[in-house]
Amino acid sequence: MTISVPALEVVMADGWRAMEEDRLGDWLLRASLGFTQRGNSALTVGNPGIDVTAAVDVVEQWYAARSLPARLCLVTDAAGTVAEAQVLETLLARGYVPASATLCMTAATADLPPLTEDSPAVVADARLSRDWLAAFAAYRPIVPAAAEAILTGSRSQLFLSVADDGGPAPVAIARMSIYPGWAGVHAMWVSPARRREGLASAIIGAVALLGEQHHMPRAYLHVERANEVARAAYARMGFRPHHGHVYLTRPAPRG
Repeated sequence: MTISVPALEVVMADGWRAMEEDRLGDWLLRASLGFTQRGNSALTVGNPGIDVTAAVDVVEQWYAARSLPARLCLVTDAAGTVAEAQVLETLLARGYVPASATLCMTAATADLPPLTEDSPAVVADARLSRDWLAAFAAYRPIVPAAAEAILTGSRSQLFLSVADDGGPAPVAIARMSIYPGWAGVHAMWVSPARRREGLASAIIGAVALLGEQHHMPRAYLHVERANEVARAAYARMGFRPHHGHVYLTRPAPRG
């Protein structure tokens, strides 16, 4: 099964919905009180319906009205080359700087490592629990209200976790977004004290099982391009590069 970049971007946009979304032609403008780059950036896939220079003006005005920095998310190929050269040139000429290159990886759920009798128990909850959110907040700063809105904003999602043997607090979590035919893996985290115990593989195995049970033959995830350890781990599990993103913003003024 193959899917184009624009089509997969539609799937992934539902997997991490912003609190506020607007359209400029095909471009998707997203704002979420500053929580996460994806939730506060303009995805520049397709035609904005106006000249690129004018489109960037509109984006800047849209984010300024929300007291947020203008941030644009440009698609790259799997190797990291930006596909939208005209948008990139326009932004660089205005002093924007690229950062936070990410890679989108996809896999057939049938190819992911299955759960075994030795796998730790993985709980799948349709509700965002206090313990799950606390584990999420343990490894990244969150913005109250915005985090909950994004985490529960897809058409459907499950919150996966592996509990500590000594209590209910999760030692590994992930969020699985659900879209027709696709399972998205987000917010994967394993406690530093419990790494290399197969917890991430167990969560991916749960994604594979749920995908098989609910007619989702494909899965995707995002990983920082610079995180070679994580990329290699996901590759061993069966994920392959599809395309990527790079975010561009202006540096904050000094003084």
